[in-house]
Amino acid sequence: MAAVLRKRRLWPLFGLLAVQLLTGMMLMPANSFISIFLNESLGFSMARVGRVIALAQGVGMLASLLGGGLSDRWGHKRVLILGVGFITASNALFLLHAPWLAVGLWCLGGVGLAFSVLSSQGYLTMAAGAGVLGVASALYNWGYTIGGVIGNPLAAAALGQDNFRALGLGLMGIGAVGLLTLIFLPDLSPKEKPDQNESGVFDYRVLLHRRIVILGLLRFLPTSFYGLMALLPLLIKQEGGSNAIVAAYATVSLLMASLAQLVAGRSADRWGVRGPTMAAFGVILTAIAGIILTADSLWGLYAFGVLGVSAAWALSTLLPGMVTVAAEETIRGRVFGMLHMVWTLAMMLGALLGGQFLDVNLRLPFLIVGALNVIALALTIPFFRMAPIPGPATT
Repeated sequence: MAAVLRKRRLWPLFGLLAVQLLTGMMLMPANSFISIFLNESLGFSMARVGRVIALAQGVGMLASLLGGGLSDRWGHKRVLILGVGFITASNALFLLHAPWLAVGLWCLGGVGLAFSVLSSQGYLTMAAGAGVLGVASALYNWGYTIGGVIGNPLAAAALGQDNFRALGLGLMGIGAVGLLTLIFLPDLSPKEKPDQNESGVFDYRVLLHRRIVILGLLRFLPTSFYGLMALLPLLIKQEGGSNAIVAAYATVSLLMASLAQLVAGRSADRWGVRGPTMAAFGVILTAIAGIILTADSLWGLYAFGVLGVSAAWALSTLLPGMVTVAAEETIRGRVFGMLHMVWTLAMMLGALLGGQFLDVNLRLPFLIVGALNVIALALTIPFFRMAPIPGPATT
């Protein structure tokens, strides 16, 4: 009987992790091949492809505010179903040859990604107990890393030379399995319900508390570094590396990031989230310093790039734990919505910094994000000293 009860308690967590893996297997290949589809099948120029991708990111950033409020009001499961459903439907663009419809569907996927990220993280904090949240967060993030490792080769096999229809159908099939799994997950709700009169879908005033603002900065500042790191494969190639070395860097980064996620998550479960968070920032700063000092060498970019990406993923694993110590359950949907918005802004900032300054002085953008992460490390001190922020129902 005890074993049955234990399985019932773990089913929401295991079910969420399965949905996350399926979402990663659908999402990562779509991101890998969307630019090729738009360019080769629809005749979009590279500049136009870039604008379409940026447009979907902007739409998703705005949708995160709506999704956060809906998640607090409707529950995380319902918004997660919407998110996975929108991502699944967006893959219909690979079946079509209508340019503006394809753009609209890709933007729908941006909305779905925002809804999926914030609601799944909110559900995770409720499905995982305090003693396992760190490891559960690591396994949750594996949905992206391991999901990409599994999904990309399968997608390449389905695609062949240019069979985008088979790719779209395959991705939609994976999404359908994820949606079916979601239907059977329990609808976890906080013990305290937000006051419907005081807490509207767009009521983000409760997030103006100093500790929530600092949490937003702790998400924004390191993500600007990760956005810059998206250009590192290009630097490795320019420093004399072959395509094989670039591919090896991407693979090693994913593997080391997966290991770092587990280490960070297990450490947080044993000793609390504060120490691992400060350690992750310390490793990011070490990686930035290493890249600045060895920027003219291929091995330096490779080694410190892997180190920095791994630390950034470890910090992302610690995020749900940081939210649980900062805010009560009744406002976490809006907290995650805000965090997804600032994540998107930071990714855009990092990419812009790299595009603007890497050709001028390779070290300059890393000096800038290094200074930003020094500020972030200093902000961890007041963040962990403050008391949690109560939701509207408990004030």
